[in-house]
Amino acid sequence: MIHLICPNPAIDRTLLLENFSSPVPNRPYDLREFAGGKSFNVAYALDFEETTPDYCIHTILGGRNGDYLQELAAKKAIKLHITQVAVNTRVCTILVDTKNNGIYPIYESGFVLDRSLLTTFTEQLVHAIQPNDTVVFSGSLMKGMPDDYIAQIQTQLQGKNTHFFVDTSGTALVEAYKGHPDVIKINDEELSDLVPDQTFDGLEDYMCFLKSEFAAPIPYFIITLGAKGVIAKLNQQIYHLYIPPVQAKNPIACGDFFLGGLVKYLTLGQLKDIDVLKKAISYSTANVLNWFPEMKQADIDSLQQRIIVTPL
Repeated sequence: MIHLICPNPAIDRTLLLENFSSPVPNRPYDLREFAGGKSFNVAYALDFEETTPDYCIHTILGGRNGDYLQELAAKKAIKLHITQVAVNTRVCTILVDTKNNGIYPIYESGFVLDRSLLTTFTEQLVHAIQPNDTVVFSGSLMKGMPDDYIAQIQTQLQGKNTHFFVDTSGTALVEAYKGHPDVIKINDEELSDLVPDQTFDGLEDYMCFLKSEFAAPIPYFIITLGAKGVIAKLNQQIYHLYIPPVQAKNPIACGDFFLGGLVKYLTLGQLKDIDVLKKAISYSTANVLNWFPEMKQADIDSLQQRIIVTPL
């Protein structure tokens, strides 16, 4: 079972407009609502293509919006482990000017996570995780969580042979690294949080880091470089993957789709490591080709043929 951690979800509303302008009423020509939060985007990637590993999302919901988010998740057959809160779940709105390629995210603040609620959420999470399960932390920790929250969960699950995927930043990343998770997936800016004294001017610098003793305890260490592709250590082999530029529409959630592809195929164990990475980068790139958080199989198939793989 894969456990996706999403304490601060949202109803994501994506509105498509043309020629967005502040002085006049703007009327969207299309609108879609999704169960949102980084882990939900990861789940959409897990569900794509034929074989889907067993997974659930651990989340905190409340009010009418919380009920509606459950309905949206049920339509996608997403299993939820819910901790209740007496506050209405937030709504996040993404305005997309499709004519001028403008993206305007408007994210509401979530509820206040107090110690009692955090304890309840954590106890339910730890109780649900069984030996050999996978735990996925994606995004920043919620306000109210201690900086070493991921590390605390790692400690509580010692002896269960739990597999950890970590995609976070700042102090949370520094603390999680100390527990030597199975997978760290971060971008180039987040790498500076982990090793602030090092500079990275080119692929050679990233390669040296991935070959260093610092990176050695992490079996899968992936660094995304934006338009420059991805550099990754997959066990003992280091690769650089690059897709020639595409006409991007909406880049929101592309990192989550990358993580979803990575989690999915590493968990299923059906592909070689390099093919898993190719799936992940094709998922991420396929997502940016659409206005909404989604992928098309034809895009993935085409993108996989265009990936340039360089062993380092």
